[in-house]
Amino acid sequence: MLVGGLNTVFGYLIFSVVIYFVKNLYASIILANIIAVAFNFKTYGKLVFHSDDKSRIYRFVLVYVVVISTQMISIKGLGYFFQISNPYIAAGIVTLPIALMSFVLMRKFVFHGIGE
Repeated sequence: MLVGGLNTVFGYLIFSVVIYFVKNLYASIILANIIAVAFNFKTYGKLVFHSDDKSRIYRFVLVYVVVISTQMISIKGLGYFFQISNPYIAAGIVTLPIALMSFVLMRKFVFHGIGE
């Protein structure tokens, strides 16, 4: 939970800084996640799953593609269905569900079989 929270806060802060400068929601999501991937790979792998196996980075990146896509669709849906157009608020709303989905996907597809 603590590492997930750390990664979530780190990702949201990076997103907030990037969107402030870039001013494009989707480009900001992509750039923030690219920056966060290396940080999150280390924290998830080492602190949560006790793995230093760098070969898992490919699966990790693939899971992040799914996570980023889901994040974009969710934020777009909030704007479309609930008229939430502020990107900071929309990203804040989807942060927890996206973080939970990310953890489940990491456990199932990236770091499966470790520590079980």
